[in-house]
This record gives sequence, C-alpha cells and structure tokens, in this order.
Amino acid sequence: MNLRVTLGFLVVAVLLGGIVFGLDKFNIGPTPAANSTATAVAGQNLQVFTFDDSKVTALELHQGDKSVRIEKNQDTWIVAGTSEPANRSSFNSLIVRMGQLRSTRRVDNPGDLKQYGLETPKDSAIAELSDGTRFELQTGDKTPVATGTYAKTADGSDVFVIQDQFVSDLERLVTDPKEPPTPTPRPVTPTPEAPPTDSTPTPAP
Repeated sequence: MNLRVTLGFLVVAVLLGGIVFGLDKFNIGPTPAANSTATAVAGQNLQVFTFDDSKVTALELHQGDKSVRIEKNQDTWIVAGTSEPANRSSFNSLIVRMGQLRSTRRVDNPGDLKQYGLETPKDSAIAELSDGTRFELQTGDKTPVATGTYAKTADGSDVFVIQDQFVSDLERLVTDPKEPPTPTPRPVTPTPEAPPTDSTPTPAP
C-alpha cells in the first residue's frame, strides 16, 4: 500500500480516537439526569388532575342543560334528591380516572377557546373532596382528526386533548345514573322423567 495513504489512515484514526476521548472525558451531550428530567417535565405537562379519589364525597356531571349529582353515603353512592342508589361501578370508575386524569396532548398557545368548543363547555365534571376542595373538568369539541376531545380545568387556561371514552362515560351517566336492577333468576323447569319401560319378554306364539 502507498506509504502516503497509510499515513493518512493513521492520522484519521488518531483524530477520531481523540474526539471520542474528549466527548467521554468532558461528558458532552445530554446526560442521563437531563434526559430523565426532560421526560418527567413532559409527563407533568400532560397531567390534568391528581387527587385522592377515595376522598371524593360528591360528583356533579353536566351535559348541556342536563345534570346529575351523586353523593357518598358510607360505601355507596346515592343520586342526590332521591333515595335511589347510583351506578356504583360506573361512577367509581369515572372518579378513579378523573383523579389521575392524563391527557394525550397539550395544545401549544391555544388562543381563543371558542375554536375548541370550550368558550361555553359542552360537558363538565366536578369532584368535591372531604376537605372542601373542588376539581372541575370542562370538555368541548372533538379534535378535527377524531383523536380525542378538547378539555380544560375550570381555573386554568391550558387546553388538553383527552380520550373520548371519558366523555362518553360522563354523558351516559348524566342520562342514566341509577344502579341497574339485579336480574331476577329464571325458575328452573324440572325435566320430566321418562316413563318406565316394560322389560318383560314377549311370549312366543
């Protein structure tokens, strides 16, 4: 091999080794701590609510001009203004999800709330806790590409995108908040016994 070419390769190898050593020595580039901090901040930016769902004593749901309020009575939920039990499993599910509600996206520089259907919210959910604090979620239009529903907190200006399922469940419970009746078991119809067969042999003629 040509001596000049060989020397050229050696010089390039030395330079590359020096660059790698320098990067490692001076820790150039994002550190693991920086990456973990960035991930944590991104996660916080998507969080809508964080509260203890076991401390919720009442929940109000609104859809247009329709609304329902449920109140906790020991381990059960009662539809306010009635003695009717509320749909415990469905309401518990909604409250648990609301207590740790996380959006799929936060809108950058949202501007006018009207474009998201949040100037006059379509639906809302208000959780009241035993210490008197309240958490209110307001929802508006679906996103143009149907990836979720726009939402915001009552006291905040940030606009989030949340999953449609939460909104669907909210609207279903406004319309039908009561505990479904326990199905009555159907009576068991006894199977008639077959008549006994005569095993006596027929005499030959």
